[in-house]
This record gives sequence, structure tokens and C-alpha cells, in this order.
Amino acid sequence: MFFKLNKKIGTAIALLIASFIFSPPLQAAVSQKKIPSLQKIIIVGGGHLGLIEAYSTYVESKKTDEDIVVEIYEKNKSIQDTTAANIWNSHTPDEIAAVVPRGQQLAEKLAIPFDKPGGIRVQDVPGANDSPSAKRFIEHVKIDGQNTLAFEKRTNALLALGKAGMAMWKHLYQTADPQLKAVFKESNFNPCCEVAEDNKGKLHKGYRIDLIYDVSDAKAHAASMMKSYQDLGFQNCQFLSPDEVIARDPSLTKFCALHSAVDKAGKRQWKEDSMALWRPGGCLDTQTFLPKFAAYLKKVMGKYRDKNGVQKDRFQLHLNKKVTGVIYGNEDPQHVIINGLNFEDGSHINTQDINATYVFCPGEAVGTLEKLGFNEPAYAGFAGASLCLTVPVTSKQLKHFETLNHCMEVHKVGVVLAWQARIRDGKIFLGGAGTKAFYGDKQPTINQAFAKNRNLLQLQMFNDVLPQVVSIALDRDTTSQNLTEKDMAYLEEKGIAKRWVGRRSVVYDGFPTLGHLYHHGKVVTNARVTTHLGSGGGSFALIASLISSCSLNPAVAQKELSALNLSPEFVKNVLDFADSRRNAVVQEN
Repeated sequence: MFFKLNKKIGTAIALLIASFIFSPPLQAAVSQKKIPSLQKIIIVGGGHLGLIEAYSTYVESKKTDEDIVVEIYEKNKSIQDTTAANIWNSHTPDEIAAVVPRGQQLAEKLAIPFDKPGGIRVQDVPGANDSPSAKRFIEHVKIDGQNTLAFEKRTNALLALGKAGMAMWKHLYQTADPQLKAVFKESNFNPCCEVAEDNKGKLHKGYRIDLIYDVSDAKAHAASMMKSYQDLGFQNCQFLSPDEVIARDPSLTKFCALHSAVDKAGKRQWKEDSMALWRPGGCLDTQTFLPKFAAYLKKVMGKYRDKNGVQKDRFQLHLNKKVTGVIYGNEDPQHVIINGLNFEDGSHINTQDINATYVFCPGEAVGTLEKLGFNEPAYAGFAGASLCLTVPVTSKQLKHFETLNHCMEVHKVGVVLAWQARIRDGKIFLGGAGTKAFYGDKQPTINQAFAKNRNLLQLQMFNDVLPQVVSIALDRDTTSQNLTEKDMAYLEEKGIAKRWVGRRSVVYDGFPTLGHLYHHGKVVTNARVTTHLGSGGGSFALIASLISSCSLNPAVAQKELSALNLSPEFVKNVLDFADSRRNAVVQEN
């Protein structure tokens, strides 16, 4: 029988995980040992997943006393240019459970412009909807949409992985050494977990406030969300009244006043189109985290001496190095090996005489596996926009907002924004990301209609929820105002607003691609893949890395997976769902 969620999974994870997962690393120094065979880990993609893969590999090497060097090759000029650094990670167990619209639903959404409720179609990008890869993706989604049973099994698997992933993030933070713990704190890490009795009702202890407004029958919408989390074992979910919201987060006072009315008893009650939900959720400011995490890895992994006695870093991050080709080595009827990489700048690396393992984490780069000669399921890119405001304040204003610190999701019809608001570097920082459009294999740009429209929508939602912050930014009272492109231009000119648009690569069934890679159907013996996580790359990074590593090193990974209460049968099911050779087929339910 397929794995079923256990409401006690949180307790089991908490008790079991401590013995096995991510023990705090020790400081590394220049190795004085004679190295008979140095293991080199080569990671393609330096975003969130690439760095987590590097860290996971390092921690495992400390357990086995293996000598390793980790090299990451990233196409962007900076880590902060990656998608992960420009979306405001909402840590939740269900973040990627519904990435891709199913079957006929996709066809319906593709007929609706992105700026209409439920729409994902762009009109001004030639080829976005009818390129060969886009057509293949749409066809496979429609076929897969007929397989209700398979969809339910995949969804259950994603939820179980999400729950385990949340436990892993919490444990990583709790057991981190002082340096890494400081990086987490500076990056506004808040766990997503069940809460102890004495922490019920407190922000940043595992739960948060999500807001819903301008949604007809908002209470039913919130009730549906709450049931999903309760089914996962989170038993402290509840509706919050306006007064309860204000008590837990005073920064939301204006929002509550605008979306509620005072009853005869003198208590505020939500209007029919608004609601607040207390639900499990956390966050991580990846814009801050990623560069600090990379610096931490370089320091903690230390140095080694190569065969010529030259001292080198064990952790090497190579930026502006786009991989354009894979050098394949000897093969037999079933297997093939990778011996190197070619880069866009004309350079290459050769690992023919090196003990090397390759991990591919291309993330946002749509169709990368196929371009490099690997099997890849039908894929497409979904564009997403983000907006952040960095608002200068006076000392008096800073004092007033010194306790501002929340993460949440804000829901409207057809829109869900994940955002964070806090004091960062002596200024008010407000970042939000959400709303997607189908882009096929095309790259979105900041001046296309999608990005402009969605960024303005995000600014409007910022003003709907935190008008006191937007009022300072625009130097006028913006409460209940409809903001315009002129307002956005002013904020950009002043350096307060930063607009961004990027994309996430997803597969027709919305499931990640993990584990073995295949070249013309032959298994690649020294490589694996962790990709296609869509918007869930942050929440699912740790658990996805662990599952992926199981394909090449099952004995080690299974010990840790069992600590998460994930059985070998469940892991096998996940790797089958995540197989990079998969295609949609018509099945009987």
C-alpha cells in the first residue's frame, strides 16, 4: 500500500532525526594527510539547491572521513542573480504540491490572460505558447490529467516529503555551529513546525498568520487550507479574529481596521471577503542567506594540498561559468560515464583521471538536461515576478517599527504572495513574490507586460496590507489608494523599489526530477540530478538532496531517511515518480 501520512510523524521525526541528520560540522584545516584518492564533487548550478548539495556532501564526508573537494559551476555572475535569491522563501510542507495545472484545467487557464483571475497566458512573447517544447508539455499535462490515482499518490508523496523537509530545516538550525546559526539568524530564518504548549500563539515558533482578502466566502477558503495542514498533523491551526491578529502582530492593525467592522459587543469581526489563518509556516531570506552560506562553506571546509603541493580551497564556487556541453566517456550497452564539462567561454574541465561525481541542479534553466544530452521529461518554464522595497526611515520611525518582523502568504483571487517584512540594515525591508505565467521555453524580461503588471499588483498588495510602510516610501498617506505606474517609477528612481522577473523550470506532472541521469537511455554511473522543484526549491532543498543522493549511495541515505520515518518502499516510489525518463501515459484509474 502506498505510504500514508501519520499524524505522529512530527514527533517521530523530532526524536529520530537528532541522531542522524546534519550533525554540526567541525572547523576544517589544511589537510596534512597523504590523499590516496581525492573525491571531487562537481555541481552544476549554484543556486539554493546547489549550495545545499555542497553542504550535504560536506557533512557526509565528515561522518566517513572522506577527502572531498566540491566545485560549483554557476552561469550567473553572482549568487544574488539566481532565482532563489529573488523570491521570498515561504517554508511550508505543501509549497510544490500544486505547481502545474492539471489536464483540462491547464487548457482553460492558458486561454485566460495572466492578469485575469486564474489566467496564465502571455500574449506578447512569441513562441511562449506554441514552441515544440511548450506543445509537448501541454500534451503531456493533458494526458497525465486523466490519471487521478497517480496524481493523488504523487500529492501524498510531496506532502510527506514537505513535512520531513520542514523537520530537517528546523534540525539543521538547532544543531548548527555558532557560525552557521549566526548566518541563519541574519537571514531571518523561521522554522515551520508544530509548536510546544508554551509557544502556542507566538510568531516565529513554527506558525504564522496568513491573510485572505477580496475573496468571496473567505472563511471557506481558509477552512480548506486549514484542513490540509490538520491532515498533515498540524493541530494548532485556527481562524484568527481581527483582534487576535492585532495582538499577535500589531503591524497588521491598519489592515484589520480596513477589513473588519465592530459588532454590538465592541469586537471586530471580519467582513465576508476577509479572513486570517494561523497555520504552520516559516521563511528564509535567501537574498541574505545564499552569499553568507557560500562564504561559510568556504571557511568551514578549509583547504587541502593537491598532488603538486599547492594549497587550494575545498569549496570552490565558479561564477559566470555556463555549462554548454557534457564530455561523455566510455560506455557499454547499459552504462555511460561523464569525463568533463564544456563552458560557454570556450574552457572545459577534464575529470577522466579523477574520482569525480557530478550533481546537476540547473533550477531555473529550462530544458538544460535535454540540451546536455540527458533524458528529460516534458518541461516548461513558469515566469514569476517579485518586488522588494527598501525604505529609508528616520530614527523616530525606526524606533516605531523596530519590532516589525513577519513572514506570511497573502491571498487574493488567483494570487498568492509569499512575503517577508522586517528591519534590515536599519531600513524597512518588504519583499514579496508570487503569481505566475506560462512561458514555455522563453526567458521573461523585466519590461514585458507580465512583469510590469504583476509588480504593480504586488505594490498594491503591499499597500493594502502595510499602508503605513508604503506611505513612508511614497511620502504621502497611501491608505486605501490605488497605486499607479507613476508610483512604481518614483520608487525605482529613488532606489527604494527593486523589480525582478525570472522563471522556474517544472515538469508536466509537477514532481521534482531526482536521482539517476540517463544518456540515450543508458544510466550515467557517476552523476545524479536534483531539479524541477518549481517554487519549492527552498522548502524542499534538504529533503530533495537526500532523496536524490539515495540513488547513488543508498546505504548511507537510507539510514538518514529511516530517521525521518520514510520507508525504503516510500523512497522507491518517490524515485520512480521522479525518474528523469518518465513520460505521461494513459492509465486506467
